[in-house]
Amino acid sequence: MQRSLTVLPGVVILWGFAWGIGCETSHAIPPFKIEFFEVYVKEDPSTPEETALAEAADAKTGKCWICHVNMKDRGEAKLSKKVRNNYGKALSQFLKKDDFSSERTKAEPDKVKAEIRDAFTKVEALKSDPDDPASKTFGELIAAGQLPGNDEPDKEDLEAAIKERDAG
Repeated sequence: MQRSLTVLPGVVILWGFAWGIGCETSHAIPPFKIEFFEVYVKEDPSTPEETALAEAADAKTGKCWICHVNMKDRGEAKLSKKVRNNYGKALSQFLKKDDFSSERTKAEPDKVKAEIRDAFTKVEALKSDPDDPASKTFGELIAAGQLPGNDEPDKEDLEAAIKERDAG
């Protein structure tokens, strides 16, 4: 009995540490991420482009970083959840995260899925760099097997995140 009481706090601490690491890296809104993978990432890719996208989306640089910028790697861990890349910013024109609560996602799964997929379709047609007419569309990047986001912080998001961090 004495031994198990000694081991238990260590197990609880390790579990908490492991859970904390997992939570820190999941910034994407679950229904957006789930739909992105269902729409674009093939479980059994049949082309080099599909394979490249599947590997990129599932790698350390994918997942949350499809729409967000990994600010932790830039020395700004507290900003990671707040800063989107160009793809995330483009999606935000059509999707508001507050409209996709877990309650709504459970209550209206088909409607939520349709809204997200509609936004994906709209964003596919947008230029990845609106200031460069020669830039590829987000859809062209995805079709070429590339993650659509450019891994550059959106200027407005970055400024707002810094302001929020410095105020708190």
